[in-house]
Amino acid sequence: MDYDSLLLLSKNCRTVRRYNPEPIPMESLMKALEVARWAPSGDNTQPWEFIIVKDPDQAQQLRDILAEGEEQIRERCPRFTFIHTKLQEMSTFILVCADTRFKLAYPRSPENDDLYAMYEENSERIMLESVSIAVTYLRLAITSLGFGSVWISGAAEDITSEKIKKAFDIPQDLRIFCCIAAGCPAKGPQNPLIPSGRRPRPLESVAHIDKFDTSKWRTSEDVAKHTSTDRSFHAQFYKTGTTYDTSKQK
Repeated sequence: MDYDSLLLLSKNCRTVRRYNPEPIPMESLMKALEVARWAPSGDNTQPWEFIIVKDPDQAQQLRDILAEGEEQIRERCPRFTFIHTKLQEMSTFILVCADTRFKLAYPRSPENDDLYAMYEENSERIMLESVSIAVTYLRLAITSLGFGSVWISGAAEDITSEKIKKAFDIPQDLRIFCCIAAGCPAKGPQNPLIPSGRRPRPLESVAHIDKFDTSKWRTSEDVAKHTSTDRSFHAQFYKTGTTYDTSKQK
């Protein structure tokens, strides 16, 4: 693949939350997973497992668990309303799991408690980084096949992961890392305010040469502008398709 094709693929790999009802053919899903399984991993442990959920009854069971988890999260954190409001439109899911047993393959030291804790944390990071790379490959592959996807992190929440494990016979040594919903993106007008967040920061503002350039570091005001937005306004767009009034943002 040449650079321009890769760049275009990366630009098109966006979060899709609205889908047509047609499921992705199994052949296409397996093609996407064929790409994902070639992802690099720590010590070549390949600590990932992928569970494709396409059966209508099984998919509905998963949607119900995720929806229940969303409600529980809202109860705990009312501000966090920018969750997946179009679950019922999603017919194809891929549960991504991390095999925690392979953390033993990564560097560790029993020399003393401090070193043991340090390498234990490092092993956790290597495992999660490895699975993250595989998920990135998976989403790029799904995009290359003409479909859309969305990363549902809520599947890994404690309040949902145990229910999902039980419902789908997932061993305890596997940790649910995320759930990828995929399908045919629904066509329709896009809110011009929402995609603006998808645009990457200018290259010159994120690239530092030889050492960190503090003049490029985003200010506390920049961070506050992003993190203080009331996410319910974003959720309203995905529920109704209408634009939100930015003057009401806090």
